[in-house]
Amino acid sequence: MKTLKNLMGGLLFASIFCLGSCDPIPTQLPELPLERVTPYFSEAAEVQTIDTSFYQVKNAQGELIGTLLYSMPYSETVKGYNGNTPLVIALDAEGRIKQVVMLPNHETPRFVERVVDGGLFKAWDGLTVEEALGKNVDAISGATYTSNGVKGSLAMRLEAYQRQLKKEHVEPTFWQRLLGKLNK
Repeated sequence: MKTLKNLMGGLLFASIFCLGSCDPIPTQLPELPLERVTPYFSEAAEVQTIDTSFYQVKNAQGELIGTLLYSMPYSETVKGYNGNTPLVIALDAEGRIKQVVMLPNHETPRFVERVVDGGLFKAWDGLTVEEALGKNVDAISGATYTSNGVKGSLAMRLEAYQRQLKKEHVEPTFWQRLLGKLNK
């Protein structure tokens, strides 16, 4: 009985400790209207929400033509000059970056303009996710905070996307291993 109380006390303490360090429970992605997809994929006929992770875009024949990734909430801890730098990342059917676009934000418009004019968003065009994550892209002079926010948002979202694609190969968590042993 004493061992059970110690085990329960330890589990309670560990679960309270874990609350601050565990990944948030994802919410369901909202449906994405077709007109919000056509700027990236003109031949889009269908948008499919994949779990709570991303959107797949298909043509009229039902063939995959691309994927849309939104950086938020994955990059909500990344800040530019005046806050978050939310992005949409369009991947083509082969998984190469087709386009990176900044969504509405609180950055100073002239800094965003410098980032756009400096070609930062085009720095990843045509790269695979792995290539984009490995590429060292310089910040745009005069808009360093905004540039670093964009680079950080892109990196966090692409890393999360890689994990989402490999989720069947994810190592079990401490709790999954512990509970698995207790159930045997």
